[in-house]
Amino acid sequence: MTDGPKPAEPVRLIFNNSPKVSPKPAAEPGDTPRPASSGGGGSVAKDQPRRRRHGGLPDGCPVTPLGINGDWCYYLDESQQLREIKGEKHSRLAVQSLFGNDIGFLYDTWPRKNADGDIVGWRPEKAAEALMGAAAGLRVWDVFGRVRGAGGWLGPDGELVFHCGDGLIVGAPPTESEAGDLKPHPLATLQPGQIGHYVYPAAAAIPRPSDTLALGGQHGPARTLLSALETWNWLRGEVDAVLLLGWIGAAMLGGALTWRPLVWITGDRATGKSTLQALLNDVLGGAVVSVSETSAAGVWQKLRHASLPVAIDELEAEADNRRGQNVIKLARQAASGGLVLRGGADHNGSEFRARSCFLFSSIRVPPLQAQDQSRMAILELDALKGTSPPKFTPAQLNDMGRALRRRLLDQWPRLADTLDAYRAELMQVGHGGRGADQFGTLIAVADLLLFDSPPESEALANWSANLAPDKLREVQDQGADHETLIEYLRTKMADAFQNGQRHLIGTLISEASGVARRDHEFADTAGANDRLGIYGLKVHVDGDGRKWLAVANNHQGTALLFSGSQWAGAPGANSPWVRTLRKVPGWRDSKLRFNAVPSRCTLIPLEAVLPDIDEG
Repeated sequence: MTDGPKPAEPVRLIFNNSPKVSPKPAAEPGDTPRPASSGGGGSVAKDQPRRRRHGGLPDGCPVTPLGINGDWCYYLDESQQLREIKGEKHSRLAVQSLFGNDIGFLYDTWPRKNADGDIVGWRPEKAAEALMGAAAGLRVWDVFGRVRGAGGWLGPDGELVFHCGDGLIVGAPPTESEAGDLKPHPLATLQPGQIGHYVYPAAAAIPRPSDTLALGGQHGPARTLLSALETWNWLRGEVDAVLLLGWIGAAMLGGALTWRPLVWITGDRATGKSTLQALLNDVLGGAVVSVSETSAAGVWQKLRHASLPVAIDELEAEADNRRGQNVIKLARQAASGGLVLRGGADHNGSEFRARSCFLFSSIRVPPLQAQDQSRMAILELDALKGTSPPKFTPAQLNDMGRALRRRLLDQWPRLADTLDAYRAELMQVGHGGRGADQFGTLIAVADLLLFDSPPESEALANWSANLAPDKLREVQDQGADHETLIEYLRTKMADAFQNGQRHLIGTLISEASGVARRDHEFADTAGANDRLGIYGLKVHVDGDGRKWLAVANNHQGTALLFSGSQWAGAPGANSPWVRTLRKVPGWRDSKLRFNAVPSRCTLIPLEAVLPDIDEG
């Protein structure tokens, strides 16, 4: 940081925050005096013109119509909460609830009078007619594409916006500060409501960023929190502690990020997982969906339009992992902001765009597919060594979280350049785009929390060395889909017996190939090929003497081999294993006989299947 505060340019976010004025309706015959309203629904002078908008709603109406979608009408009520009401459900009480404390507006605008001309009530059918007409006048409205709930968001000019439920805190756009020359700037505080293209509805309050600047370096809140995290016995030491610090910052940013990293904390009992979860919850100030037993539907119904983080404890490996796999799938979609579609009991589908950072913790990590594991950092805990975490009260941790939010607002203008620098270093040491996104985002956000200037070349090189693919279990366990399929095939046990024994498919392929292994030499190549033919497999030698493994494209035996795997086929459908095998370099299409039965097949170079065999 340099120099003193520098006033920011005006924030380019415009709210629909017109003052609430309740015009008095024209006199009608009838009734007794209406009760005085408790919500300040006063009248204006009789000669003031009444301008109407959207199907009959006068200016100053505390309810803002947003549009319609099917049978539903959407509004911001008097408290700026998002409300959805079906057309036929616009009852007296439903309409009254929209106006909240400004019920006097209903009496002023749609009065019911007695024979003496006194106001004795209001006319719900007229109010409902006007509200529905106003919503219909705004046409079809995309609720899931236009609503932003509590959490972090990206403003129209690239600025960071924290929706804190009862207010919005807006930082400076990146163009107002140059990388390496960030200066403190005043923050804009705005009320919930309609802002340009988006609606930020009011919600339960969550902690706001601190009013005062938060330091970086050794005396800053991020360093204090990192020191606390380092007291846990991480398998990769400080590296894992920094990655978790980066996740905490990313969890606060939520929808403002292009990529939302996932973290899985695993460790046996007595490793401090529960204490760690409690610390994270207090730092986030309760602004987190924290659950143990849940389902994917339960999570997205709780989140709806928010980008708050999700922490799920005890998602253990089980005999039936389908519930857990659905939650993991939701987390995978949230990483890139994927659109989740859900059916409904009334046959109407609904949309949900997940924009939350997920954190899982368990003793055992359930089976993960490659596309899931590549989206997460697995942080392993060993038994505690007697060092206790620093004692912080929940209030102290909450204040620490508010200071971290302030750090993110002040350092936000340099995130893009910092992330680009880390991503480039990670890709140079062998990470693909997904790994660079995952680990690059974690360390870039941690960098914003800890430091006041962009990373230097020494720091970039240090982190690329610590996070090289050959040092990360998350990456080491991964392989390309076709490599995983071949490994599955080699280690699959054949059902056919030979001399009272069953053999691995890989052993039969070796025998059918007629090559000598270092520990054994097979002689019955024809017999091995016959047994492979039961499964739609065959070792084929072409006219040039090159050896291939032929895999039938559509064969009941091959379908049996892949039954229960991610390459399992379905009757009458294309075989998934064919598409995967055709990612093997050098594959060919052919037609061969498998035990006298002709079939289209895919030829895979034998060296891709048995890379450890000497052919001499």
